Amino acid sequence: MEGTDLQGVFTLKEFQDGISIKGFVENSRPKKGVIIGGGYIGVEMAESFRHAGMEVTVVEALPRIMAIMDEDLGGIVADELVRNKVNVITGKKVVALKGGSDVQGVTLEDGTSIDADCVLLSIGVAPNSNIAEEAGLTLGRRKAILVDRYLRTSDPGIYAAGDCATVYHRLLCDNVYIPLGLTANRQGKMCGENIIRDISNNTLIPFPGVIGTAVTKVFGLEVAKTGIGQAEIEQNLLRHISSAKIKAKTLPGYFPGSSEMWVKIFFEEHTGLIKGGQIVGGPGSGLRINTIVAAISSSMRLDELYALDAAYAPPFSPVWDPLLIAAREGMRRRV
Repeated sequence: MEGTDLQGVFTLKEFQDGISIKGFVENSRPKKGVIIGGGYIGVEMAESFRHAGMEVTVVEALPRIMAIMDEDLGGIVADELVRNKVNVITGKKVVALKGGSDVQGVTLEDGTSIDADCVLLSIGVAPNSNIAEEAGLTLGRRKAILVDRYLRTSDPGIYAAGDCATVYHRLLCDNVYIPLGLTANRQGKMCGENIIRDISNNTLIPFPGVIGTAVTKVFGLEVAKTGIGQAEIEQNLLRHISSAKIKAKTLPGYFPGSSEMWVKIFFEEHTGLIKGGQIVGGPGSGLRINTIVAAISSSMRLDELYALDAAYAPPFSPVWDPLLIAAREGMRRRV
């Protein structure tokens, strides 16, 4: 894209990038910031830019921000941004950055311009797989290096792991590209172990796979997702997955700090097996996703989640935890 080398234009990929952005904000005191991309990093940085005193605009080429979430829950995140005076523009691409030596604004595909003296490019992650491609190794989705369950590439003498490589998805039973920190760490650890096992003629250990769990925070909202959602249903043409959504409270309504919380749970229609979940809500919402992760990993049904002897005390949860309510709603829909 034209203008990416202008002063005041940043990406956020490494720790040093964060230090550079922080230094620029402190020294230059930018007034208007534009974030190109409305994914996890984009919405997190929108909050940071607002706290730094900037007028902030998020521009997303797709029809909505947080496309990894279902449209109804992603809309709640967009509303939270707007409520905190972040301008959200969707369905339009940025085609150029303008300015002399310093960035002065961005140009959209319809010819309109947005003034900016600080721009963050947050348009996704591309796997660094050039060396593998040149070596003739097979590439998978989004040109990530294709690895098997033991993290071997198409050349059995070469291993790969982390954000450059594919990863096995346990629910889709396929190799996908989901570059997340815990996945990269686990793959790297097991890759090293298997290399040692390989050269020692010992049995290799299969990578257990992932289900795509992620969590973030946007102003007052915690946002979390795991497993199959509407995006996975559409992309993989799944026909047997249904969902149930409920709105509840993070704490009893009378208790200080209680806030709204939405839970959406996905399940197999004929078995009731839990296949995914999404959560958006106030403080105390996000890490509840780990219960759904455990339920999916243990092949639990809706009725088994509903029957869990969940902890209750007013500072932590209502009598009926929102996850139990969501499981009950899913059971009702199956009847």
